Amino acid sequence: MTLPAMETAAPHGKKAAKTSHSIPVFAGAASRSHQRLTMRRLQVLALLERFRRPGFGRDAGTLVQFVGFPRSGHSLIGALLDAHPNAAIAHELDIMGLVAKGMSAASIRSLIGRSARQFSDDGRWWNGFRYETPELSALSNEELTVIGDKKGDWATRWFAGDPSLIDKIRREIGLRTVFINVTRHPLDNIATMSLRKGRLYDRLRIEASDGEAFSTALQTAQEAGDIASHALDEMVTDYLALAAGVAAMKKAVPKDDWYEIVYEDFVEDCGASLSGLAGFLGLTSQADWLAAANTLVRSGGSKSRDRVSWTDDQRNLIREAIQTYDFLRPYSDD
Repeated sequence: MTLPAMETAAPHGKKAAKTSHSIPVFAGAASRSHQRLTMRRLQVLALLERFRRPGFGRDAGTLVQFVGFPRSGHSLIGALLDAHPNAAIAHELDIMGLVAKGMSAASIRSLIGRSARQFSDDGRWWNGFRYETPELSALSNEELTVIGDKKGDWATRWFAGDPSLIDKIRREIGLRTVFINVTRHPLDNIATMSLRKGRLYDRLRIEASDGEAFSTALQTAQEAGDIASHALDEMVTDYLALAAGVAAMKKAVPKDDWYEIVYEDFVEDCGASLSGLAGFLGLTSQADWLAAANTLVRSGGSKSRDRVSWTDDQRNLIREAIQTYDFLRPYSDD
C-alpha cells in the first residue's frame, strides 16, 4: 500500500446514486441504521417540514459542514453544537450529497430542520451512545443563526468526486459556508472502522448493559471470527484516501472558513474547545450550554487501537500520513 491520491476517496456504488439518498432511521436506543429514499420522496418530506416550521433557519447566516473521518467524534460535537439555542445541526443528512444531486436550497434547509428535530426528539441516540442529558434537553431554542450537518466522511468523498461542490454549496444555499475538520488518532479511527465492518459491533454495543459486558461480547465475537481482530488493509486504504481528500479540501477552502478540532483535546477540556468553536461560528459561549456539555463529555477510557493487531507496514503507512498531513501532526509523538 502507498499513500493514495485524492481521487480514491470518491463516492462509489449505490451510495452515490443520483436518484436516491440515504438518511438515518431514529429508533431510540436502537438507532444505528439508515434508509434509502427517492429524491422525490425527500422533496415531499421537505415540503411537509416547511409547512410544519415555515420560518426555520430564515435568520441563519452560517452553514456548517463537518468533514473528515468516520468515528472521529462528529456525532458528539455535532450534538453539542445542535443543543446550542442558536444552532441546528442535522444528524448525517449528507447535505453535500443533496447539493450534488440537485436538491433545492429551500428543501435542504427544511431537511436540516427535520433531521435535527427528529434526532433531538428521539433522545440523540446513535450506535449505542446517547448524546443527550437532562441539562442539554432543558436548553431552549432561540433564533437560529447557524445550521448544518455532520456527515463528515461523505462530505469529503463527495468533494473528492467533484471539487466544484464547495463553490456550488455556497452559491446554492446562499450562506457563509464553513468546514469543521475533527481528527482523532488514526490508529483509533482505523481500528474502529475495522471493528465495525459488518455492523455486528454496533449491535453488540447497543445490546450491552455496560462497558464491561460490551468488552466481553466483543472479545467473544473476535475469537469466533465474527468481528475483525486485526486492522483491515481496506480500512487503512480508506482512511488514507480520506486524509488525501481532507488535505485537498483544506487547500480549496479559505482559511477563515476552515476550523480544526483535535478530538482528544476536546474531551480533555470540553469547555475551552466548545468556546473556541462557538467563537468561530459567531455563537455566544453560554454558561448553561457549556455546563450541560461538561456533564456529557468524559475523558479517558480504552483506546480502540488496542482491540486489534497491526502489521509493521500498516503502522509505517500511518506514521507517513501523520508526517504528510498537517492536521494529523498532533499525533506525531504518540
